[in-house]
This record gives sequence, C-alpha cells and structure tokens, in this order.
Amino acid sequence: MKAFVTGGAGFIGSHVVDRLIEGGNEVIVYDNMSTGIEDFISHHYENPRFKLTQGDVLDLKKLSQEMKGADIVFHFAAHADVRSGFNDHKIDLEQNLIGTINVLEAMKEGGVKKIAFASTSSVYGDAAIIPTPENYPFSPTSLYGSSKAAAETYIATFCEYYNMTAYIFRFVSWVGERYTHGLVFDFLNKLKKDPSTLHVLGDGTQKKSYLYVKDGVDAIFTIIEKSKEKMNIYNLGNDEIINVTDSAKVIIDEAKYKNVKLVYEGGDKGWIGDNKYVLLDTKKLQSLGWKASKDTREGLRITTRYLLDNPKIVKKRNEKSIFKI
Repeated sequence: MKAFVTGGAGFIGSHVVDRLIEGGNEVIVYDNMSTGIEDFISHHYENPRFKLTQGDVLDLKKLSQEMKGADIVFHFAAHADVRSGFNDHKIDLEQNLIGTINVLEAMKEGGVKKIAFASTSSVYGDAAIIPTPENYPFSPTSLYGSSKAAAETYIATFCEYYNMTAYIFRFVSWVGERYTHGLVFDFLNKLKKDPSTLHVLGDGTQKKSYLYVKDGVDAIFTIIEKSKEKMNIYNLGNDEIINVTDSAKVIIDEAKYKNVKLVYEGGDKGWIGDNKYVLLDTKKLQSLGWKASKDTREGLRITTRYLLDNPKIVKKRNEKSIFKI
C-alpha cells in the first residue's frame, strides 16, 4: 500500500507513519513543518519506502502532485489549538476546513478512494449524554470543533459523489511519547518557572478522558482493517475519566515536585469554548476487538516522563508558534 500522510511529522501522525512503515507500506509524509518535529520521523530517512515532502495542504497544486499514486490518505494535518480560535476566526477555517477540502479535491483528481481523517470529540460540544455516542448531533462550542464537524460533512459528500471510503476518528485528548501540546505540556512549563505554585484554568472540576497514543494508533488500524462501510465513524477514547485537579496531582507527583499550591482561575471552564465534561462511548470500537492497554493516569505519567526526559523536544516545541496534533 502507498500511504500519503498529511501532518506526518506531528505527534499522532508520526506514530501512524511508524506503523505504516512497520507494515511494509510505502509512505509519503506531507507536512509544512510549522509544528512538526523532524526528530519524530528522521529515523525513516534512509528507508527507500519513506519520503518527506515539505508542503502545505493549502497549496492545492503541490498537494495534488505529491498525492498521485497513493492508495489511501491519512489526513492528520490540522490547527489544533482550540483556544486561539476565539481571537483568530480564520485559522480553523483555513487550516482545518479548507485544508480538508483541498485534500478531497486532490484525492478526486488523483483517483484516491480512501481517507482516514482525524476529527475530534469537540464536534459534540457540551454533550447532554455522557458517555457520548457517535450518533449524538454536532453541537460544537469552539471554531475548532465547528471546522472539524464541517470537514466531516464535506468528506461524507465526497464519498457519495465519487464513491470514496472514509474512516473518521473522533478523538479525546491524546497522551504519550512525542506529545507536543496540551495540559501536561502546559503544567510542566508552568512548574519549571515556579515550582511552588501551579495556576490552573477553571475550577479544577473539569473532567476529561485521555487516550495513550499507541492505543489510539492500534484503534485506527483496527478500524481500517475491520470496518467495511462507506462512512466509518468511530469514537476513540478511554473509559476512565479524571478531573483537572487530579490530573495536576498525577503530573506533580511524577515530576517529583513537592508542596505545590494549586491556584484556580478563569471560572468553571478552562477557556471560552472548552468542554467541561468529555467522555466518549467507545462500545462501537470495542466491538471490533480493540481495548486500551493504558489507563488515563498511566498515560499522564508516561507523558510527564517523556517530556522530562526529552528537553530538546520541549525546546523545539516551545519555538513553534502553531500547534499540530
């Protein structure tokens, strides 16, 4: 199989690339490197089945040219900083929706019939049903969530128009090796500056589910192997939930900080557009035989250790101005 991976130098994308290479596939990574980290993929540089192309999904001409001959597209390039959409109303539209439309146009032009798409639990917003199933209606509270929901509808339409097959993954937050942004990263940065006090957005009662990256990648390939519909939509998450205060305590403990005072600020949510309670119903995924190997707390500990053991990666990430999943 020849796989084309947008955002393949990012946190999740690079793990997908590893799995594809391990499976004997040919892989083209297409990444603008605005937030991608070369260290995540450089171990493949000498492999004749691997190619890195630096390019942006907004460049339709180059995207179409590089995608020719692919059997499947893994579309993981995205703007994933949910908070920034409040002040910048174009970035999610351009990077997430228009970027996805360009991927679909390039697929149509090149005759590529399969797309694996990184969506998000944010499409559900503040869901009234917990755990939230895949048939819950879109109700996003952020432009990030809105852009992903709109992208899903475009994918569905292209599948109808051009007989494509889609695998759509609605993620919770991911943790693990190569983690490059989010709660653990932010908390460790704050603790490095002031080991005595940790400022926490919200009141600490926000509840989240986290998915270990290698479990998530297992889920992606299980879905692609076993799901046979035109539109295959799956929640990816962990059955365990943890509030922000307990998450902070796990990170503080793993990082071996002592007597840290937690200071809460910003109301009952982390930021405008944030969702206070995120827990997805994963029975559909589990029916395929998938099961998470790491619980939420273990995933947070692994991530904390990874960031502490890889200061070079942290430095490179802090030099980047835009997030990528």
